[in-house]
Amino acid sequence: MIEKSRFLVQSADYDEWIRVRATGVTATMVGKAHDEKGFAEVSAQIADPTPIPDNAYMAFGRDQEPNIIARLAERFDIEGNDWLIASTEEQWMMATPDGLSPDHGRIVEVKTTGRDWGSYDFVPLSYKRQVQWQLFVTGAEECVFAWMLRGKSPDGGFVPAWVGPKYVTVKRQPRMIDDCISTAHKLYAHIPHS
Repeated sequence: MIEKSRFLVQSADYDEWIRVRATGVTATMVGKAHDEKGFAEVSAQIADPTPIPDNAYMAFGRDQEPNIIARLAERFDIEGNDWLIASTEEQWMMATPDGLSPDHGRIVEVKTTGRDWGSYDFVPLSYKRQVQWQLFVTGAEECVFAWMLRGKSPDGGFVPAWVGPKYVTVKRQPRMIDDCISTAHKLYAHIPHS
C-alpha cells in the first residue's frame, strides 16, 4: 500500500499539481528523455517551463480516459487515479498513473493513438519507460497498459475506432527501471532548487 503522505496533490487542483510537479521528475519526463534529443527537450522545458497548448488530440485523450478506465474495471479491480504520487526513495521522484488497484499492487496507464500498435512490442519506448517509472514510484508489481485507436467522424472530429481498448499487463523490468532512475537523477540536477 502507498502511504497516505505519498499522495501529494490531485490534478483537479491543477495549479497546485503543476507547481508540485515542477519540483521533481515525473514519468512523462523520464519517458521522453530516453535519448539525447529527448533529454535536451526535457531539460529545455525545465529551464523555461512553457505550457503545451491544448489541442484536439489531447482533448480526445482526456475525454476517453474515464471510458477506457471503466472498460478495464470490468476485468480488473482498478479505479481511476488523478493523484501525483511520490516515491519512497525521494519525494522528487513522482508519477500520476491513470489508475490504481485498491491494494496499489497494480497501476493503469492509458493512451489514445492514431496507429494501432498491435502488441506491446511496438509501443513507443517513451511509453514503456513511463510505465516502468510509474511502477518504480508506486511500488506496484504490474501495469495494465491500454490503448484506444483514434478514428475520424464524418464531421472531422475524433471518435474511438474500436468498441473497447486493447491492453496488456506489463511487469516490472529492473534493468529499464535502473536506467530510468539514472535518467531521473540527471534531470533532477537541472531543476532549480530554492
